[in-house]
Amino acid sequence: MGTAGDWMSAAFWGMFWAGGMMLWEALSRSDKHVKPVLSLADVLSGIFAGLGFGLGTTFRWRAFHWPLVLIIVASFAGCAVFARIAPRKLHSDPENS
Repeated sequence: MGTAGDWMSAAFWGMFWAGGMMLWEALSRSDKHVKPVLSLADVLSGIFAGLGFGLGTTFRWRAFHWPLVLIIVASFAGCAVFARIAPRKLHSDPENS
């Protein structure tokens, strides 16, 4: 299932990608004055997506072997669940507040 170096690389790329996506999301939401900028569900969704991304970029075709497939499918399922329950508000309307 990979060496310790492979798993460290997967963790690095996962955190790098998830951090970048959360930064992008926070900056795009702060322009619209949405509070809170990031919820717990947004952060957990990013973590699960980063895990899947890190495993996919590190292990590439080896990620389609049985134990890793289960982890990748579970990470993207967790990402979908938390993205679905994350509060979404596109813009704030000061007249209706």
